[in-house]
Amino acid sequence: MRKRVIRAGEIEIEDSEGRVRARFGMTNDDFPFVAFYGTDERLRARFGVQPDGSAGLAIADDEGKVRATFGLFSDGSASMAMVDRNGKVRTEGSPTLALRNKDGELGFVYSLAQQGSPTISLQDEDGKVRARLGLAAEGSPILRLLNKDGELRAVMGLTADGTPVLQFMDAEGEPLWTAPGSLAPPSPEDAEASAQEG
Repeated sequence: MRKRVIRAGEIEIEDSEGRVRARFGMTNDDFPFVAFYGTDERLRARFGVQPDGSAGLAIADDEGKVRATFGLFSDGSASMAMVDRNGKVRTEGSPTLALRNKDGELGFVYSLAQQGSPTISLQDEDGKVRARLGLAAEGSPILRLLNKDGELRAVMGLTADGTPVLQFMDAEGEPLWTAPGSLAPPSPEDAEASAQEG
């Protein structure tokens, strides 16, 4: 059976009352898109593709304000953002999930380091990381506690063979006390480096 082809710059789909509810077409810059509208003809969702191959989906509320976006960049990295009614970003990611309070300040961050190790960070009202839970490159769990200046002061974790280790640092970041004393603790420098990569 021969296929039938429709060629057009834009196609509009109307409901029974003649209201445009969907559009499929090209932007003025020749980017393809699909858009959906509510009964009030306000934009509710839009999907588009850029010339470099990146693609994105935007979802709007009943006032037409974009409240959530999801995207995939040409390099393969993904992004996500969610916005409250006041236009403040409350969650975002690439590949990080960040939760913000009502004032738009970060409070919780979940991320992946370059090697794929997960990390969870808790931040204070000034945006400083105060606690970070993650996995070292070999998979050992590590909990790091930081002071208000972002300086590492305590580390608790497991060594590669599963032995528990606890270490406290002084104001200069030097080991002050370690238990058990006969074992080297999980390296704070390596742990911090892997966390910052995420």
